[in-house]
Amino acid sequence: MGEGQLIIKIALIAVLAIVGLLLVVPGRGARGQAIQRLSLLLALFLGVLAVIFPDATTSVANFLGIGRGVDLLFYASIVAAIGYVVTTTLRLRKADRDFTILARKVALLEANLREGHDTLPEPPASEPIRPQH
Repeated sequence: MGEGQLIIKIALIAVLAIVGLLLVVPGRGARGQAIQRLSLLLALFLGVLAVIFPDATTSVANFLGIGRGVDLLFYASIVAAIGYVVTTTLRLRKADRDFTILARKVALLEANLREGHDTLPEPPASEPIRPQH
């Protein structure tokens, strides 16, 4: 294993570790969305550069210890696909939690209306109501 291969292996493992951290760190507020958008813009910019200067891709790949530029693009595509799967999984988890809370509130409301009460029930204390952006 050459020194160049060590560089790309460390870089790929670091990026995958960061993506993995997204799975365990809760909360994706405005800052998380901004980081996600900036990452997308950076990826698009790098993609445009790769199209305009294909030889530069090979040069970067050789610097990182990868034989061809197409292999570098392949590795980047794998990391991007894993990132997409992680962010989609997080979004679906949040949607499931939100749907569960909504279903509970609707069930409480329907039960309260069947009993003839005019007031809305209080939401359970374990589930705080968060404003949606």
